[in-house]
Amino acid sequence: MPEVQLAGGRYVGMKIPLGGLGEVELTQILSSSTDTYLYYTNHPGVVVKVYDLDCGKSDEISYGPYADFGLELANFEYVLGREALASHLPAFYGANIDYTAKYAYIAMEHLDGQNLKSWCESARAAECPEDWMDAFREAVDQSLLILQRFHQHGILLMDFKPENVIRTDSCRIRFVDLGAWLTPKFAAALGDYVYSATPDNAEVLIDAANIQTGIAPTPASDIFSVGVALYEMGTGHSRLALDGGWASQVLEHREICGFRDSQIRTMWNAYPHLKEALPLLETQVRQRWVLFADFWPLLKSFLSLNMEGWDGQTREQQERVLMETGTQWIRDRMAPSLRWLATPIAQATALRSQRLKSIAELRALTGRPVLLDVQNDLLEHNGLVLFLKDMEHPVEFVRALNSWQVKFHRYMGHWTIGAPAAGTYAEDTSRLLFLKEIHRDEEGHRFYQVVGDLEADDVDNDKLTLWHLRDDHGAWIGG
Repeated sequence: MPEVQLAGGRYVGMKIPLGGLGEVELTQILSSSTDTYLYYTNHPGVVVKVYDLDCGKSDEISYGPYADFGLELANFEYVLGREALASHLPAFYGANIDYTAKYAYIAMEHLDGQNLKSWCESARAAECPEDWMDAFREAVDQSLLILQRFHQHGILLMDFKPENVIRTDSCRIRFVDLGAWLTPKFAAALGDYVYSATPDNAEVLIDAANIQTGIAPTPASDIFSVGVALYEMGTGHSRLALDGGWASQVLEHREICGFRDSQIRTMWNAYPHLKEALPLLETQVRQRWVLFADFWPLLKSFLSLNMEGWDGQTREQQERVLMETGTQWIRDRMAPSLRWLATPIAQATALRSQRLKSIAELRALTGRPVLLDVQNDLLEHNGLVLFLKDMEHPVEFVRALNSWQVKFHRYMGHWTIGAPAAGTYAEDTSRLLFLKEIHRDEEGHRFYQVVGDLEADDVDNDKLTLWHLRDDHGAWIGG
């Protein structure tokens, strides 16, 4: 969008003070949307998000970007106050609003890496090599684990998109763009919450209507968005392509689209700016591209009119046929190496009565569990697991570990657990679990054993614990 780049260009060269970092200068645009611009700065570790508040009137500011700034800043402050969540976001360096010059900004850490959308685009161009597929499964699982942790703290992302998930050069997953997040603070005061989800990635008809009537969203909203994100990462598209023949059959029965289109028109009346991003279902069918939020109602209506014996089936039978048909539809549009994603995508985006109930259920469909022999070895010999048993801490998590979360230590002859996985499952005891490095292999992986506090390695005038390594993908716990 050249015109947006040009509009945001007027902030290039602007200097802003950032406390301990001093003054930084905005150099060039990294990305942009209608009223916001993300800039590189002359400080390599800092980027600045600028909100254009100019509405063309001397005594007013533009409410939309002003509300977006306020919400994102409030969410940053809320999450950064929770130590278990803060490490999954960029570092926060400061924010301010200038009512005279009509702009606001948030300065944050620049993350080296790629967002999942561009990372997957590169892999698809190379036909998804096998070693990338393992990395992809791990990135998806990391993202889901983080999302699960946010849900445990009562936070919904509301507009989960692959471009808002960064895979850093050290293989860590970090979330960016907090503008749509719903924290408990706003869930308790929905009137202060600005709903701004993208129709391609969210169930706007359901969530917007619920919020308008004071009904807070649930994890079902994020689960849906993750399902769409998985499809987009696998295909490059956030909408489902329709076969011409099937679309023609739908258009022969105008009643299939009629009720849905009446709902969409009602949404247009409340939110006129959605008219382009949220087209009528009939328009989507004519264009042969349909939103996921509209796909399942469309398919159900089509089956009810065209499948012989549909009305004679029980509800459970109808739901099974709908799920099987929709899953196959999704599978047929994916590359062979990624068709395993069809089941989790279908069960994450299905009608809410059939949808997965938790991120944990979705993880079970996207994971690759370790073999039983590995599980048993960990339960019998792994120092971390034995320590947790002594602390009377549940160790059932071993049965849920995935192949990328464990590593065989050939000198010990036993399996070890990755520090991020260990930190997730033993979060409440991670500061009491002291560690000492016992080996480093040729690839740079470091192996640690559980020891007493006096034997632990020194780190920053402290003793090394699992807490220090909770985001370190090169650290493995065993011994």
